[in-house]
Amino acid sequence: MRKILLLAALFRLPAVSDAASWLENDYSFGSNGFKKESLTFFSKVSTRVVTGVNASFYKDRGRYRDRAYFFRVPLMYSGDKFYLSVGSFFYPSINRSRAQGGKFYLLVPVSEEPDRSYLHLIFSCAAARQETTLNLSGGPARKSFSETSFELQAEKSYYNQFFFLASASGFSKPEQAKNSNLINPVLDHGEIAYLGTFRPITGLPQWAAAIQVARNMAPEYNSHIYMGYSRIAFRNAETAGSFLAGLKLKLNDKSSFDFGYNFYKIKGEASKSYFKFLVQVFFNTGRKGE
Repeated sequence: MRKILLLAALFRLPAVSDAASWLENDYSFGSNGFKKESLTFFSKVSTRVVTGVNASFYKDRGRYRDRAYFFRVPLMYSGDKFYLSVGSFFYPSINRSRAQGGKFYLLVPVSEEPDRSYLHLIFSCAAARQETTLNLSGGPARKSFSETSFELQAEKSYYNQFFFLASASGFSKPEQAKNSNLINPVLDHGEIAYLGTFRPITGLPQWAAAIQVARNMAPEYNSHIYMGYSRIAFRNAETAGSFLAGLKLKLNDKSSFDFGYNFYKIKGEASKSYFKFLVQVFFNTGRKGE
C-alpha cells in the first residue's frame, strides 16, 4: 500500500488494537487541478491478520483530465518477531494505458527497549506490468513492459517521542520505455516504492531516497507532527525534490485526522503544491465488559 511508512508504524492509535474494522478516506488536491480520492476498508480476520479493499482515482489537467481509477487488495500479518504485508493493485485501461502488479513488505525489529525505544529494518520489493503508448522511431505504438523495485528502510524511535526514518529504493530499467517516449502512462510508482509525494509519479524513476522525522506530542496532546524530504532521479529526465509536513491528530477513541502539505519541484520546472486530508474511523472498538 502506498503509505508513509513511518506514520503507518508510529500512529497505531489504541483504537486500532480494539477495532474489528476501520475506514480510511484520503483526499488530496493541488496544482494543475489535481485531485485524488482514496477509500480503504480494513477488517480483522484474526488477532494477527488484517485484510482490506481499496478504490481510488486521480485526475490532473497536466496529463489526465479524465479520472484514472485504480484498486488495491492489501493483506497484513503481525507475527511475534516480524510484520508482513502483501498486496496487489490494478489500474483499468484509460487512454490506452493500464497496469497491474504486487508488493511484498517485511519489517523486522532489530532492538526493542523497555523505554519504548526501538530500531526496525524494513525490506520491500515489488513488480508491475504496464501497457501504454510509446513514441518509437516507427511512430506511436502500444507496448507492454515490466518494472521492479527494491527498497530498504531503517526506522529509529527514541522513548516513543522522536522518530527517524531513512529510505532508499532502486528501480529496474524497462525495455524500450523511457521518459522521453512515454505518451500516457497511468501507473503511480508510489505503488511499488516510497517516493514521499502526495501526487502520483507516472514517470520512470531510477532511484529515490528519503528521510523523515516525527514528534509525538503525547501526553499533552493526542497528536504527532512530521516532516520529510525525498529526492527522485528519473531515467532520461531531470530529478525532482519533494518536501512534506503535516499533523496527525486523534479526535476521539473512534477517529483520527491527518492534514499534510507537499511541495514538489522538478529541476527546471515550476514548483507544485499539494494538500492532503486523511480521516480514519474505527468500528466496534472497546473490549467486552468495558
